[in-house]
Amino acid sequence: MAATALAHLGVALDPAWNLDGRPLQQPRPDDFDTLRPQLATRTDETGIPAALLGYTRTPPAGWSVDNSAMGGGGVTEWRGWSFTTDEFWTQAQRDQQRESNVRARGVFALADGDEWHDKAVTGTFDSTLVSPAHPVTGGRPATLTHTTYYRQEAPQKGEVSVSYDGAAPVLVRTYTADVPSRTETITLQVPAGATTARVRFRYTAGNNWYWVIDGVRITSA
Repeated sequence: MAATALAHLGVALDPAWNLDGRPLQQPRPDDFDTLRPQLATRTDETGIPAALLGYTRTPPAGWSVDNSAMGGGGVTEWRGWSFTTDEFWTQAQRDQQRESNVRARGVFALADGDEWHDKAVTGTFDSTLVSPAHPVTGGRPATLTHTTYYRQEAPQKGEVSVSYDGAAPVLVRTYTADVPSRTETITLQVPAGATTARVRFRYTAGNNWYWVIDGVRITSA
């Protein structure tokens, strides 16, 4: 809060102050922000201005989306994990708390079972966002951080898992209750000998709510 208030007043931040955090309006760019030149105008949505550029379903370099279990049909913009902006997403549907996504900035990843169901669907929403391989040191802890905003309605579920050197993913966090927009920190127990870690964000839902992910990083101890 202090960093944000000082930046708003035009006060240059001195590193010697050791302030915790950074101004909200000055986010650290991440892989999702590289997608801004690829953002397209609406496809099926009707409440979003026709000329507004704001979504793509193509992940950034090194990332992938596994839609092998994803249902069919539905609103094109939100069929599986998509990448969008506040300007675009909040206008998809008012009065559903999308405006409370205050921590994610620029382009972020989104799984939105509610909006996907605004056209006829088959099956359920089941999509997994997969990160690039991050370097880690075997036998030493690492820290996974990411911005999240999760709105829950059963039977919806969000799962975070980590795969080391291509091995079977290990579940490290499950979401089954509302989580306000915030930065999450998860300590990872890296197996001996492991050199890389890949994060998976799996969202399963019916006509429920949504999950926002941004700013994904893994740092080694």
